[in-house]
Amino acid sequence: MLNGEVDHYNLFVSAHEAQLKSLALAETKWKTLFTKLRDSVIDAGNDFMFSEGEESEEGTESSLNSDLKVFTKCAMDPEDEDHIYLIDHAWTYTLESAKSVLSENLSLIQRMAAIMNITFEGRPQEEVINDIQKEMWKYNNSYILQNTSRDQTSTVSPFTRCWFIMDEFGSKIRRSEDPSFSVVPFFYVGENMMYSLLFPTTSVNEGAEVTCAYPRYRSNLEDNMKKALKFPWEPFDLSSIDYTQSEPDLDYFMSGRGIEILPEDIHELPNLVEKQEIKLYTEYPEVAEHLTNPQFVVTDSKDEAHVLWLAERLYNYKELADTKGELFYVSQFPSEQILINKELMSIACRRAGTELSFCDQALVEFNPKWLPTTYSLMIELPQFISYFQNREKRNLDNTWICKPFNMARGMDIYICDNINQIIRLSEVRPMVACKYLTDPVLFPKDNVGLVKMDFRFIVLLKSIQDFELFVYERFWLRFANKPFSLGDFEDYEKHFTVMNYGDFQLEQMYCHDFIKKFEDHYPEYKWCEIEESIYKMIKEVFIASAMKESPAGIGTFPGSRAMYGLDIMLQWDRSHDKPKMSPVLIEVNWMPDCKRACDYYPEFYDDVFSVLFLNKVKGKHVVQL
Repeated sequence: MLNGEVDHYNLFVSAHEAQLKSLALAETKWKTLFTKLRDSVIDAGNDFMFSEGEESEEGTESSLNSDLKVFTKCAMDPEDEDHIYLIDHAWTYTLESAKSVLSENLSLIQRMAAIMNITFEGRPQEEVINDIQKEMWKYNNSYILQNTSRDQTSTVSPFTRCWFIMDEFGSKIRRSEDPSFSVVPFFYVGENMMYSLLFPTTSVNEGAEVTCAYPRYRSNLEDNMKKALKFPWEPFDLSSIDYTQSEPDLDYFMSGRGIEILPEDIHELPNLVEKQEIKLYTEYPEVAEHLTNPQFVVTDSKDEAHVLWLAERLYNYKELADTKGELFYVSQFPSEQILINKELMSIACRRAGTELSFCDQALVEFNPKWLPTTYSLMIELPQFISYFQNREKRNLDNTWICKPFNMARGMDIYICDNINQIIRLSEVRPMVACKYLTDPVLFPKDNVGLVKMDFRFIVLLKSIQDFELFVYERFWLRFANKPFSLGDFEDYEKHFTVMNYGDFQLEQMYCHDFIKKFEDHYPEYKWCEIEESIYKMIKEVFIASAMKESPAGIGTFPGSRAMYGLDIMLQWDRSHDKPKMSPVLIEVNWMPDCKRACDYYPEFYDDVFSVLFLNKVKGKHVVQL
C-alpha cells in the first residue's frame, strides 16, 4: 500500500474495528475487505458458481431455480487474505412498509418473485404480493439501526429494525447444521451502506457447497429445539409435542438478570410521617414540578435523601444503606422484573390459574382467563409450534402478537399469523408470542367508527409482605385511529393504541367522559361492574407475583414503594347467554410515563406520595385492593 492508502486503511480500521472483531473476521482479510468496499467490488461470481438444478417432472424454469445451490470454484481458508466477498442487498425495508413498497414497485415484485421461485405471470398482483410476504421469511435477515439523533424528549423510537433480502447470489446460499461459511450484515461507514459479508469459517476445497448457519442454532440444543429453529427452511410436524407449560426452575429466574443485594438488619427505616422535611431525590422533572406538598424537599444528593424516586434500577441496596447509615425509601421492589418483564410476567400470572380448561375443539386454553396464552420464543419454541399446529388442525384463529421481553411504547412489536415470521422475529432479541385478541370490546370514535381501545391503570404497591395495594381511581384511555378488523397487521393505526410516541393523531379523553359515552353505546353494561372485575384481576396479578420468594417472585425490602402502569383491554366472552366483557392484562410497566396524568390532574403526584409515604389515603383518589 502507498502512504495515502495506508492512512485510508487505518481510518477504515478505526471506524470499523469493533464491528470486524464482533464478526470474528480474521485480521488477514481486513485489507482485502477495505479494498473491495472502497472500490465497490462485487466479485463473488469469480470464485463461486451455481449448481445445475435437477429438472422436476414439469421441467419449468422456476423448478430449476429452486434447486440451485452455491459451490466454490477454488479452495479457501479462514485465515487467507483473499476470500472475503460483498453481497448486495436486493431489498431493504421495515415490516410496516413492506406491503406498500411492493404495491408501488412492479420491478421489485418481479425480482422478489424470481428470487423466491414464485410464479408471477398471469396472476393478480395482490396474490403475488401475499405469496412474497409469506415466503420472504425463508430469505429474510435483519439488523438494527440506532437513531442517534434522538434526544431524551423525542417521541421517535430509539432504533429501527431493518429487514433485507440478499441478491440472487446470496439468496441461494443454503442453511446447514455444519456451515462452511459465515454470512453477516456489515455497515460500511464510508458510504453509509449495508452489505452482507461472505467468508469461510473452515477450510473448504474446490467444489464444496457454500452453506451458512441457522439463526440461534447450536449443536448442544435438544432435538425438538433444533427442529423448531430449522422450521422455516425444513417444516416439521411438531404437533405431538406436549404444549402445556411448566414453570422453569429457580436458576432460570437468576440467569442473566441483576439480583439485588439487600442490607442486613442493622439499619432502621426512618418514619417519614413524623418528619417535617422529607428529602426527595428524583430523576423525573415532572415529579419535582408537580409535587407541591411542602413536606417533600427535592435534593440532588442520593446519600442525604430519605426517598429515592429513580429512573434507573437500583441493585446494591446494601452499599447505599451502609453509606447512609440507615435504610431508605425507594421506588422499586426487589425482583419486580417478575412483573415488568413480559416473559416472567406470563410465568408469574399463570400461578393465578386453577385447572386447565378445555374448549369445544378439545384444545387446551390456559387459565387465568385474563392472561392471553403466552409462549417464550427463547425456551418454549417447540411447544409454541406444537400449539400453533394444533390450533391450525382445528381451524382456530392463529393470530399472534410478538413482543420483546423488556420494551415498552409499542416498540418492535409485530402482529402476524405466519409461523415462520414468528420464529424468525426472535432472532435479534428475546421475544414472547401472545395470542392476539381477535374479539376486543370496541369504542365508537367520532367520525371514525368502532376502534380498539385500552386502559392505563396506575397501581401503587406499598408493601408486598403485608399486601398493601392501591389502584388510582382515575384511569387513562388510548384509542386506535382506524376501525378495527382482522388483517392488514402492518397498519399501526388500526391495531395499536399507543399514539403519543410517534407522528400520529392522538385522541385524549377524561375517564368520566369515557364512562358516559361507553354506557351510552353499551346500555346493557354498567361500567362500575366492569371496573370491579378489573380491580379483581389487578389484585390477582399481584398475589400471583408474590406466591414465590425472590427472585421467582417480588421480594421484600422495608422501604420499597412502587408505582406501576397496567395496560388492560376488554374482550368479549361469548360463552354465556349474554356476552360478557372480560378484562385482559396486556403488560405491566415500571415507573410509567405520567405526563398526561399531571396534565389532567395536577394533584396526581401529591396523591401518590401521600399514599405511599405518608399513610394518607382518604381523599387521594385511590381504592385499596
